[in-house]
Order: sequence, then C-alpha cells, then structure tokens
Amino acid sequence: MALRRGRGGVEYEDIKLGDGEIAEWGSRVEVRYNLFLNRGEQLQENQIYSFRVGKRRAIPGLEYGVEGMRVGGERRLRVGPHLAYRNQTIPVRVPARAVLDFHVTLLRVDSGAE
Repeated sequence: MALRRGRGGVEYEDIKLGDGEIAEWGSRVEVRYNLFLNRGEQLQENQIYSFRVGKRRAIPGLEYGVEGMRVGGERRLRVGPHLAYRNQTIPVRVPARAVLDFHVTLLRVDSGAE
C-alpha cells in the first residue's frame, strides 16, 4: 500500500483504524511507538509518550502524524528530517538528516482543557 501524505509532508499508512476518540489539534494524547531509521535499524521499542498536539513537546512529524487517528488505531509514519531533527545528530542514535519511521498506536485522547 502506498503511503499517504499528511500535514507538513508526513507520510503515513493506517495499519489498523481505531474506534475511540479522535486525536485533534490541542488534545492531549498518549501513544506507544517503535522508532526506526528508514534503513531499518530499530532505535526505540514500546515507548509510551504523552503530549499535547500542537504544543511542540514532540517532534513535529509525530504530532502531525497522530492527528486524525482514533484511539486503538495503529499508524506507520515516515518523517523527513525537516519534521524531525533536521541537521542535528543525536549521538550514537540518529544521524544528521535522518528519515525516521514510527509505528504508533494511539492509546488515549483527552480533549479537555489544560
């Protein structure tokens, strides 16, 4: 299946559609993800991360990539360097200008006020 292009150029593929609340701009989400370099090297596994979409606490590609997902859904994201770490190198892990692949499961959405 071909990847679709979303906000900011994030490419994504829905692996499983959820049936819960929708992650929208401004909502607090909790995700579980595995992170890979696009050449296949796994960097992180079963990471749980919580953030408010749009508050810039996560890399933009992850924030943009979860928008529109429903709780219980799984999505594969391909995030270009312009929406990740750009020219930065993360020692021992992420080279400069790396393309990242996330496998994300949306665990929870809280649309309430901060």
